[in-house]
Amino acid sequence: MTRQHVVVVGAGLAGLSSAIGAVDRGMQVTLLEGRPRLGGATWSFERKGLKFDNGQHVYLACCTSYRRYLARIGSAAKAPLHRLAIPVLRPKSNGSGSEVAWIRRSGLPAPFHLAASLGRYRYLSVRERANIGRAALSLRRLDLEDPSLDQETFAHFLARHGQSARAIEVLWDLIALPTINVHAHEASLLLAAKVFQTGLLSTNGAADIGWSQIPLTELHVDPALAVLSAHGATVRSKAKVSALVLNDDATSVTGVVVDGETIDCDAVILAVNASEVMNLLPHPLRADFARVTELGSSPIVDVHIVYDRTVTNYKIAAGVDTPVQFLFDRSGAAGLAKGEGQCLAISISGADGEQGERPEVLIDRYQRAVADLFPLAREAKVVDAVVSRELHATFRGGIGTQRLRPGVETKIDNLVLAVAYTDTGWPATMEGAVRSGERAIGHLAQVLSVASRSRGDTIMKEAI
Repeated sequence: MTRQHVVVVGAGLAGLSSAIGAVDRGMQVTLLEGRPRLGGATWSFERKGLKFDNGQHVYLACCTSYRRYLARIGSAAKAPLHRLAIPVLRPKSNGSGSEVAWIRRSGLPAPFHLAASLGRYRYLSVRERANIGRAALSLRRLDLEDPSLDQETFAHFLARHGQSARAIEVLWDLIALPTINVHAHEASLLLAAKVFQTGLLSTNGAADIGWSQIPLTELHVDPALAVLSAHGATVRSKAKVSALVLNDDATSVTGVVVDGETIDCDAVILAVNASEVMNLLPHPLRADFARVTELGSSPIVDVHIVYDRTVTNYKIAAGVDTPVQFLFDRSGAAGLAKGEGQCLAISISGADGEQGERPEVLIDRYQRAVADLFPLAREAKVVDAVVSRELHATFRGGIGTQRLRPGVETKIDNLVLAVAYTDTGWPATMEGAVRSGERAIGHLAQVLSVASRSRGDTIMKEAI
């Protein structure tokens, strides 16, 4: 029997993970990407001999699907985990640099592993620090199957449990904003509870943090392409799918149309954004899917600054009372040798205000903000600076999102979805994307297995 042929439309993390899952199941795979580059929202670009990522994507130890993906394609060693220890910086009022508080774990069981560092968290009053445990324990007890959680904002829940506006701003939002990509006053309590329960409140080492030491394209895409190639998969970029081909009664997908060419297949995985899915779905399915377009999107903006010298020894840092949300030292990944300078990337999540600003305005603002935190930056020469934007980086994780998120399956059995906005239970993170790819190919494998057995039974009966 010939191998079943699956076409994957879209080569972001969800599409790549589902394609890898398909070849691992012995399927023939054609991976089609409409853009010139692969990687979706995790891509890299080159400028003046250095390499930059469009965003500084980190993961936690609890991101098991993403870690499986890295291990499968052989990239895990290039994105090692580090024990949770994040310096949180604040500019000193006298302009002499920054003060620091740490969010780090001890060896105690969760949630007590964070008690020592939060008890010394200097940006909150003694009373505010004492109240943190009350909210954390209440958050830990929430039932993630309770639909009412999606009808309350995270900030409202925190306020009900004794958290001041200051505590929400300088503590809770440090985790909620980069994971949900909206501030706590907008974020769904359901998504926030998922993040905090899974990452911080259930297991001691779940929030250990990892990030890539190489450009994201080299971490996610290049090794995945090597795996796919070794299994005989076909991969095409600049190959925009314009239509799906259905059988006569529109109950099954039989192919896709690319540049006027029809590619026959046994199944299709759509791993593209909601508007593209809407354009490709048969009209009877669009009404069911239309609610997804109500999710909206939230942008991420990154400002990359290259200095002629080292201005900080921190590899990662968060900021409060500064425009800097998170800062990463990307010198090695950019291609700078030791002593050649330093490349810092400042990542701004939920960047509604920043997405429309001119690059020179953003560069000036964040160059000044870095200088406020690190006096050495005032003396350093800026060799280069560039802004990258992902205007539709994630779906908008506000209240009411749960009812808008579809499953991976559609009413056409051999047509499935693989994208972070499907109902994975996670926000639109790398983990959510890979998890959706795993679910999509898992579901499709069952469908194709049933179809294959049915065809085999029919052939056997005809032969008899």
